[in-house]
Amino acid sequence: MTRAGLGLFLLEAAAGTVFLLLFFPPKTLGKGFFSLHGSIALALIVLAWLLHPTGLSLAITATSAALVGAYSLAAHSGRAARARLLLLGGALCAFLSAGRVALLAPRAPGSGWTVASAAVGGLFFGAVLLTMNLGHWYLVSRALPFQLLARGAVLFAGFAAARAALLGAAIAVNPRPEGLDALLSLDRDALFFLFRVVWGLAGPLALSYFIWRTAEMKSNQAATGLLYVALVFVLIGELLSSYLTVATGFPA
Repeated sequence: MTRAGLGLFLLEAAAGTVFLLLFFPPKTLGKGFFSLHGSIALALIVLAWLLHPTGLSLAITATSAALVGAYSLAAHSGRAARARLLLLGGALCAFLSAGRVALLAPRAPGSGWTVASAAVGGLFFGAVLLTMNLGHWYLVSRALPFQLLARGAVLFAGFAAARAALLGAAIAVNPRPEGLDALLSLDRDALFFLFRVVWGLAGPLALSYFIWRTAEMKSNQAATGLLYVALVFVLIGELLSSYLTVATGFPA
């Protein structure tokens, strides 16, 4: 169960990171930003492949790793913009792998809700990771426009709200009552679910406003420090979400 939950998290984090990387400007940020995040995503995919969670397609995952690896090499050579099709293909394959695991790994078979939860969770993690490292890039290049960090802060806030809205909708619709009962039961997973909500949703939502405000004030160091904290919150929240999804079949 733990292996399946960790594998799901790794795949969704890789997919969200490489997909959102498509929307960052190569000419402005330079090759290092893209090769770094391509390499991070590749490491996440390889780790998921080694864990081999239930439902994982080795062929699709290997294809994703090959495409993201080829993109990382192209970005390192200064051809990040020309290799965007490789990045898109790698992202789609990673999302497909994560979707299969979210559908087949849960103890009770998953559904469209668990697939949607994995997709939005991956984008949420990718948004905070990319925006945090974007804050560091202002130390590399003093000429970067501050609008980039402000847009990244808005991106993070948007996915924080979307993640909370998706969980709220799932609870309202209750696609798997026995799964929700397990999440709310003190004898089962209520404590983990409480940590998931507090650390993974309430914390990032509260931080998102202050991150946006500091970015608007052109205080990139303060914004980056807050993004560090947000990354820890999202990491804990999404790890717990993946584990609870696999354990209960409910899109936690």
